[in-house]
Amino acid sequence: MNIYLICASSYHLIDLEIKKIVKDQEYILFNLNKNSISELLEEASYSSLDNDLKIIVATNASFFSNGKISDKEVDSLIKYFNNPNPKTIIIFTCFTPLDNRKRVVKIIKDNYKIINILPWDKKKMREEASRYLEKYQYKIDYNTLSFILDNVYNNIDIMYNELDKIMLYYNKSCFIKKEDVEVIIGKELDSNNFHFVDAVIEKNLEEALRVLKNLKVYKVETVTLINLLAREYRLMYSLKKFSQDNLKLDQIKEKLNLQDWQVNKIYKNSLNYKEKELLKNIYRLAEMDLKIKKGIYDKELILNSFLLEVCV
Repeated sequence: MNIYLICASSYHLIDLEIKKIVKDQEYILFNLNKNSISELLEEASYSSLDNDLKIIVATNASFFSNGKISDKEVDSLIKYFNNPNPKTIIIFTCFTPLDNRKRVVKIIKDNYKIINILPWDKKKMREEASRYLEKYQYKIDYNTLSFILDNVYNNIDIMYNELDKIMLYYNKSCFIKKEDVEVIIGKELDSNNFHFVDAVIEKNLEEALRVLKNLKVYKVETVTLINLLAREYRLMYSLKKFSQDNLKLDQIKEKLNLQDWQVNKIYKNSLNYKEKELLKNIYRLAEMDLKIKKGIYDKELILNSFLLEVCV
């Protein structure tokens, strides 16, 4: 098999599928948000000097779903798909549902392999979280694990990120305590903190910096604010996903365990964001949180940098 297309809503699950295909072999990475189709196909068309098998992983191939590429690029892809280099394997990945009407999707479906990974339900996430912790000899009770899962809003990548943070916090296998998890993941705080979150979500940089300055006087932890921001972005992202499944606001309210006014507020805020922007902010905050705890990032500088990025 020369061409694969992996589609999932999780970086973690995509990475697992890539590893199943490439095993221990090295591969060339092309990010199609940065690299062009022509650069990818040029690399794929040439065999290596020693004539060994070449593997290329082409990430962010959104043109298989709702992304756009030119007719010329479509024709180039189809020409390659009809006569691929036998010494090259290309693994395409994308995060949004496939558009089965597109010619490039039909050709891969008919001639190559599509790996379409369905989202996990809550039961599956619980099983995998338990398995992941057991792998590193950590133990956890039902209620503490439920608290973790309730705060990741069905996002697999965030779940693994939170589990990694918890294990990093303890730094040795042990029984995980709920009171520790609440500190690590973050709990809801007073209204001043939420004024800051509201300002950031509304992209009001001046107000966000003003409130942040006041919060520093009261020694509010930067990590706490990062967790609150991440929670808000996750809620907006989850609401968008549920809306795509044609769920009504009452059903969404029940799934997210929120009150009417909270759902209405989140829905209104979510209209100003695209899914891609929300995911980018969620993963950026997760990275910040982890690297602050490791002592890699200066917490005040990195939060200010984040505000300058998103409040535009």
